[in-house]
Amino acid sequence: MKIKRFSGSSTRDVLQQIRMSLGPDAVILSNRDVNGEVEIVAAIDFDEQQCTEAHATPTWPGPLQAVAIPETSVPVVSSVAPTSPLRSELQALRQLVEKRWGHSLSGKPAKDSLTDMGFSVDWAAHLVQQCPEADWEKTLKSTLEDQIGLSSVSLEKGGIFVLLGPTGSGKTTSTAKLAAAQVLRHGPHSVALLTTDTYRIAGVEQLEIYARILGVPLEVIRSPEDLLQALNKHDQRPWIFIDTIGMSPRDPRLGEQLQWLAALGTEAHRFLMIPAGLSGKSLPTVLAPYAGIPLAGAILSKVDETPAFGGVLEWLAQQHLPVAYYSDGQKVPEDLHEAQWENLMRLLRTSSESTAPGSKAQNRSHHGA
Repeated sequence: MKIKRFSGSSTRDVLQQIRMSLGPDAVILSNRDVNGEVEIVAAIDFDEQQCTEAHATPTWPGPLQAVAIPETSVPVVSSVAPTSPLRSELQALRQLVEKRWGHSLSGKPAKDSLTDMGFSVDWAAHLVQQCPEADWEKTLKSTLEDQIGLSSVSLEKGGIFVLLGPTGSGKTTSTAKLAAAQVLRHGPHSVALLTTDTYRIAGVEQLEIYARILGVPLEVIRSPEDLLQALNKHDQRPWIFIDTIGMSPRDPRLGEQLQWLAALGTEAHRFLMIPAGLSGKSLPTVLAPYAGIPLAGAILSKVDETPAFGGVLEWLAQQHLPVAYYSDGQKVPEDLHEAQWENLMRLLRTSSESTAPGSKAQNRSHHGA
């Protein structure tokens, strides 16, 4: 049996160390606080007889404890007698923990975890009222799946794809990511890029660089006539991606541009780019111009910069607008992902756990960082 001691700022951090070092079959032998840190002794190739001998002559302070690390990484401390049939009892304990406490690791009330994720106090309170405290994550996931869902529009068959959204939402980079993915699959002859971003300094130049790297044509659109001519010119290319200008919701040019794109009808699939950091009153104000437009789905951008994006999901639930993709970096095309609720829930948990007592982010805030 290989025994090793691990320490860190939180139980979750230490359990991650154990899983990476010893693997999922490791067991916890002891768990205690030492000078403000969590210290856990774990073992691999666990044997009941060895555990009994170790219990008779312990080589570390504190009572002997042995608990298999659950897949959900729920911190568990047990006083199971080493002479018991440990494997079956630990499995029963693990099932009990999962049923009783769900997957919440922070120890915070469900309502606090939800607000840390970015959801409003009212929305969080309403959700918690619908379920037992232990089942709030399961209820959150099912609620988001039901009220938002995932976009049914696929890029597999080609088409015209338009990226809309406020200034700074990442439309140009996301356009390049979507185009690059199709170039890698089908070659540069299959893709054309269009842009209406003629107002922003270096807006066209940025997409020109991507177009040159990908080996695809770029057309600059300044009028409805330009748009029609460009679409006719590249009608043999299955994938056409249109980058648009981001403007203030009060700018009359935004309404004019949206009318051009609305004229494309069902031939175009429009995706709304939403920065993950949008929240509160700014959400309905900034996104109001797009609320009346037929949209294929939303793309959540900059999730890596602001993981607490519950406010955006709350707005999408109100609009019943499905999620299509999310981006978590600048790499083209790697950092754009098809949305899956398992992954989005994992990202939401990160924002909640970063403010849990004992987390690194929480410790920094206590020191004025």
